[in-house]
Amino acid sequence: MDAFRQWAFDRRDPTHSQRVYDWWSRHDRVYAAFVTAFLLGRTGELRDRTIAALSLAPGDTVLDVGCGPGSNFERLADAVGPTGTVVGVDASPGMVERARARGEQFDCNIDVVRADTERLPVANERVDGVCATLSLSAMGDTETVVAGLSDVSRPGGRIAVLDVRSFQTAPLRWLNPLIEGVSAAVTNWYPDAPIMQTVDETFAAVSSETFHGGTVYVVTGSKLD
Repeated sequence: MDAFRQWAFDRRDPTHSQRVYDWWSRHDRVYAAFVTAFLLGRTGELRDRTIAALSLAPGDTVLDVGCGPGSNFERLADAVGPTGTVVGVDASPGMVERARARGEQFDCNIDVVRADTERLPVANERVDGVCATLSLSAMGDTETVVAGLSDVSRPGGRIAVLDVRSFQTAPLRWLNPLIEGVSAAVTNWYPDAPIMQTVDETFAAVSSETFHGGTVYVVTGSKLD
């Protein structure tokens, strides 16, 4: 199974991520089922926990990194209210199109931009909160991305990341090569991305919660004043 995992990773090319996520954007129900499977049936609860951890207030500006089809928009719009702003960023044209359509449903300023998250289209110290759900582990250079998220955060601004990693303990971890191989073919998931470590090194007052034996986690932190 290790050979299969490596074969799947080796098949990636620079356009793999965009092709894959554009396909997902055209298959809403399949995408929702896939996310539910990744979060082991606790999608709503875990998104609620992630966004609540940002401690957003009416009028705040929040950045949704790798926003996908806008699955967080309703919760974020409720948190920042009609006077607040939600900025969604995604590299997939298909996901951006879906997110823009969804954003029109809410009484809030929602701006969706197609961009590379290593070059965020947001001014430094502009946002009060950064939300990332199942997105950082799909980006190759975690350190660069998280450093950029710190740059655009205001002093005291918060980050909240919901993501998944491979099984941490036996016997389930024996399935990791198969799961990682399949995921490499149908997503851009990097299971070894050092997300928790990088957030801890970049932000202050970092805390984390883990679920399902450490496979699913929420990590939060604040930018120093």
